[in-house]
Amino acid sequence: MHFLIILIAIAVLESNGQLAFIQRDLWVQKWHGALAKLSCSTLLSSKLPSLENNSTLNVLAFVLIPVLVLQLLLWYLGSGIVVFLVELAVLLYCLGRGDLGAQVGVLQSDIQRNDLQAAFHDAAVFNIGHRAVSADNASGLFRELAASLPYRMFERSFVVVFWFFFLGAPVALAYRLLALHGDMQLQVADVQVDQEQEEHEQEEHEQEQQISEDASSEMLKQATSDEANRLLWYLEWIPVRALALTLGLMGDFSKATAPLKELVFCPTTSTADVLRRCVLGALNIQPRNEAESSAEVDQALDDTEALSQVADIVALFRRSMTGWLVAIALLVLTS
Repeated sequence: MHFLIILIAIAVLESNGQLAFIQRDLWVQKWHGALAKLSCSTLLSSKLPSLENNSTLNVLAFVLIPVLVLQLLLWYLGSGIVVFLVELAVLLYCLGRGDLGAQVGVLQSDIQRNDLQAAFHDAAVFNIGHRAVSADNASGLFRELAASLPYRMFERSFVVVFWFFFLGAPVALAYRLLALHGDMQLQVADVQVDQEQEEHEQEEHEQEQQISEDASSEMLKQATSDEANRLLWYLEWIPVRALALTLGLMGDFSKATAPLKELVFCPTTSTADVLRRCVLGALNIQPRNEAESSAEVDQALDDTEALSQVADIVALFRRSMTGWLVAIALLVLTS
């Protein structure tokens, strides 16, 4: 049943581009805000210095309570068409946000028109945290896209489908909630700046009290963000290595798996960096060592050729995703 749900979800995602009709995160924002206020008030009232413990409890509560509610609901429903529809709805909700296909299409259109200024602007949406692109030429832009674009495709569908198939809808929901937690933190940051500017206009005593509260809130916010990112890295550890092997099968296997051999048990390398190295290797443009990466890639690729590799990254990931769907189908048929 899970395989059929996955096929339907992928078909809906590919046909619609984005799933705004079901991916409504207002309840997540309210849930995040309620826990943040509760954590800050508890911290200030108890005067406990251990922000790390509070951040861990905050993240676990943010993720585990909705996951447990979903698990209890599935246990209560048992089996049947209702469970099928609930799990399909959960999987659709857990897939990545935004119309990634349209965003990639706009970027490729700018590249084909040789409009680098627009390409720099479009590439920012793929960066983690939506940071501005720091590259100053086309080959540098390609290196940034080689790190950000594969991760966006990975977190959008592959990792969610991976955990949904092997461990069920609750784990897929846990992953998406952890990913959304980082987005919630980014949104809160801008609001906090405006609040602080208004609060500084209050009386002196109230200012001193509010400054203390803001400092505690900011420390707790940073701690919870770090904790969420760490848990997210754990959930991505197995899927990203499984995908890296598939990238090798769909591209240059020896060069794609060479960095994986070095990083397979590395506890510090980010998921995006693992994907970047394996993607460059699979596309047969990976330099021999990281210290020479910028110079060698710039020397090997001119501006036009560098950005034309973006289409190869998308095609490589699509082939890898198709390969995994075939593998899942074989597992279902032989089980």
